[in-house]
Amino acid sequence: MAGGGVQQVVTVLAVVALMAAAAEGFISKKTWSGIRRADRDGPFVGLVVPNAYEMEPVLNSPDFKPSNNIPILDVQGRRFRFGTIGGQNVVMVMTGLSMLNAGLTTQLLLSLFRVKGIVHWGIAGNANEDLQIGDVTIPESWAHLSLWNWQRHGDGPENELPLEAGPSREN
Repeated sequence: MAGGGVQQVVTVLAVVALMAAAAEGFISKKTWSGIRRADRDGPFVGLVVPNAYEMEPVLNSPDFKPSNNIPILDVQGRRFRFGTIGGQNVVMVMTGLSMLNAGLTTQLLLSLFRVKGIVHWGIAGNANEDLQIGDVTIPESWAHLSLWNWQRHGDGPENELPLEAGPSREN
């Protein structure tokens, strides 16, 4: 190989090395340091919730004790909250609505931290007024219908189902 050919190979290898470094750099060194520091308290039970409405009762519970090590760590647009419940180390993350967000966020949780199990809860689009938060149900069947806004038959947009509406419109 002539001198020019060796230089081209070296240039290509240098570009490939830079591309590989850039691919690994999507999470900053500071964030990786925080991940490693938080993971020292693991293994964790991962708590995965769709929205703040379902997360707030846990955060406000006297049973949840935030970690003294790292109580909160933001990674890739997700906020991971570390603590204990009943002496069990937990890491809680909010996914946002939809199965896609739940899957992506759960994979991020599993990829970053030592997790020994996952607990996922939420209303799952419940439209039954007889069911309340804390009730456990096991469906006979279920369907993924995308992400829809449900309304009671014949009531129109001003009467959205509970838990999916924004601020009260009664005032």
